[in-house]
Amino acid sequence: MEEEQIKTGAEEIKTYTEEEVQVMLQKETDRKTTKALETARSKWEAEYQAKLEAEKSEAEKLAKMSEAERFESELSKQKEAFETERAQFNREKLELQTVKELSAEGLPTSFSSYVLADSAEQIKDNIKNFKSMWQTEIEKAVNERLQGRTPKTANKPNGDTITKEQFDKMGYAERLNLFNTDPDLYEQLKK
Repeated sequence: MEEEQIKTGAEEIKTYTEEEVQVMLQKETDRKTTKALETARSKWEAEYQAKLEAEKSEAEKLAKMSEAERFESELSKQKEAFETERAQFNREKLELQTVKELSAEGLPTSFSSYVLADSAEQIKDNIKNFKSMWQTEIEKAVNERLQGRTPKTANKPNGDTITKEQFDKMGYAERLNLFNTDPDLYEQLKK
């Protein structure tokens, strides 16, 4: 019974050569690529059909309209396109104004997208608020750096004085510590 299980277990394990693995990988890659292309093609065809249908229905509407109605329809389309372009132009103008205002205030222009708003007044308010927050944060960072550390006390044997003999017996680390804490004394003892 055990021999049968061992044989079936051994038969289940299949080894592949490198070439067989490459062929299998290539087949799988081809299958996935083909599937992706088919999906994209069907999506493009659906979009094309939708645009075609929209244009057909628009053409049918225009054919049914009188001359005055066609003119009015065309005029409304042009007006809509003009309003879109105008809104885009105003947005770009506000972006440039924002960069100019930030530069004039001495603030980084890379923050323009954060203070940009729908009107010049809102932009000025945003810049004013941003500038105050910016200054506060800069002051906080500068104060943290200037705060520094409290100086370490020197390891001085026998109270406050170190003799020449004690200095000569000190190791490099102790001398360095003395140099960092009391450079004048270090210079006197070094002589």
